[in-house]
Amino acid sequence: KDTFCYLSIRDRHPVTITKIIDQTFKLGCSKPDLEEDTKAVAAKLSRLKNRLQTDKELELIEGEAEDLSIWNNAIKHLQDGSNTWFTAPWLFIECYMYRAIHHAFQDTTSLKYPNYDTFRDEKCKGLEDSLGSMSKIATLLLNQSADKPADKLLADFIKLSLWGNRADLSILKHFNLDIADVNDATKEDDDEMILSNHLDKVVKHLLGLQGGKVSIILDNSGYELFGDMCLAEAILRATRATSVTFHMKCIPWFGSDVTDYDMKFMLDSLKGSKDTSLIELGNLWESRFKENKFLKTDHVFWTSPHGFCEMKSVCPDLYSELSEAEFLFFKGDLNYRKLVNDRMWPYDTSFTTSLEGFSPTRLCALRTIKSDSIVDCETTRVEKILEDDKDKDKLFCGAYALISSNTA
Repeated sequence: KDTFCYLSIRDRHPVTITKIIDQTFKLGCSKPDLEEDTKAVAAKLSRLKNRLQTDKELELIEGEAEDLSIWNNAIKHLQDGSNTWFTAPWLFIECYMYRAIHHAFQDTTSLKYPNYDTFRDEKCKGLEDSLGSMSKIATLLLNQSADKPADKLLADFIKLSLWGNRADLSILKHFNLDIADVNDATKEDDDEMILSNHLDKVVKHLLGLQGGKVSIILDNSGYELFGDMCLAEAILRATRATSVTFHMKCIPWFGSDVTDYDMKFMLDSLKGSKDTSLIELGNLWESRFKENKFLKTDHVFWTSPHGFCEMKSVCPDLYSELSEAEFLFFKGDLNYRKLVNDRMWPYDTSFTTSLEGFSPTRLCALRTIKSDSIVDCETTRVEKILEDDKDKDKLFCGAYALISSNTA
């Protein structure tokens, strides 16, 4: 009961639900026309929190949503004795909680997504608070990319995208965005914090592309999304890739994951800012979308409880779509956990082995570590970090990172 996952379910998840309940009550108080719906949501979330804290069985999700068959089949396949809040797999529980939160709002008249997103205000504020740092990066991307060697440009913006993964809402208060520019994010000192580093292989593979598309499976909105879009821009400038596709979530997910609204808000914020570099970049990216150099899409599988090794059987259409790309970037902790099926592999297990057959094409995971599934690392290095109380805390708050690829 002293494991990271147990403490997360016992302590962190009830706090998350309580925060949403409080926020929903405040919304009802400030807007009387929403009071009936906010009370209904608060009641459902209170019940959800109670079932979590009392270790009840996971309930099937009702309704007619597109993903219900995926979810309910997965719930039914949980074995007896492993189908409650404290006995089901941790990754399953976390995904189930956010899907149940979404369901509570979708049952209302006025608070359905996409018109309402309980995480939207925080996501928008996170972006607005990051504009200063984003301006520095935009200036460098626009003014210096033509002078940088292609391999250096790619390496810099891959690492910028990597370290941007620290900036999710759950740990944003610990992240100093004032220093989060491309120079700080790519300095060699930080390479010591990358426990598995396949950067050179990834850059070499990208430079060898003869066309085709690259896809980025996104994680967080705001500052991280901006870094991911900068990486996409660098890929178009430095390689022969013809387009970059952004894979988003189709519902609000894990507090800060990118939805279609968040992507639009990003572009509008850049174009509407007072900074000339951000305006220029916003207009450029808008034209990229119009020219199909940038593409965006979503799929219900990304908000399912399944590990990616199950994608080919559960959602073969998505697996086929990913197979058409020349290269895939998977961003963030949750995508990494799903790539390795959230198993406690020995630390020195190869990344390719941990994928358990998931290999639609060449791919790379860019992840700052926030949970305890870790592969392709020196066992002694990880164990030494875990033995030090201060370093142990750092290991799960984004201070350490991984650049892991199945590229030969």
